[in-house]
Amino acid sequence: MKDVILFFSILYSLNMYSQEKPNYPEPEKGMKRVDLKLPNIENSKEYKVEIRFGIEMNVSECSDINDFSFNIKNLEEKYGISPFRFPYYVLPKEIPTDVLTFYKSNCDKTKTVKKKILSSQNILKEYNGHIAIPFYIPKDWTLEYRLWKVNSEFKNAEL
Repeated sequence: MKDVILFFSILYSLNMYSQEKPNYPEPEKGMKRVDLKLPNIENSKEYKVEIRFGIEMNVSECSDINDFSFNIKNLEEKYGISPFRFPYYVLPKEIPTDVLTFYKSNCDKTKTVKKKILSSQNILKEYNGHIAIPFYIPKDWTLEYRLWKVNSEFKNAEL
């Protein structure tokens, strides 16, 4: 009898912790899904990932635009398997953005060029090259990332 109880206990444990496929929704109209798949690297614990969003805009040739801003609190974290497994991120379809433009002097402001502008807000995450992280973003936005190598040594701050 003990063997039967042990067998069913193990079977229940395996079933409970087995690898389930996350349930990600389809993107809404006007949105797209971008999967952030990072390359596998050695010593991945020594790296962080900085994530930013980008927009291509027609701007004046004279403008000196470097970034745009939006309310980062609108980025919602959800999970493919409840309660806290396989995170994915969703931005609203109609998210307001603020672009601050400075113009160079002695320049024709009517000439426009297409320029990619990155968000001023960044998201810093632990490096994870094992699974892709889905982002649901507006169709005309892009997802950009860069890797940061972390120096694991802490130093004393002095007065």
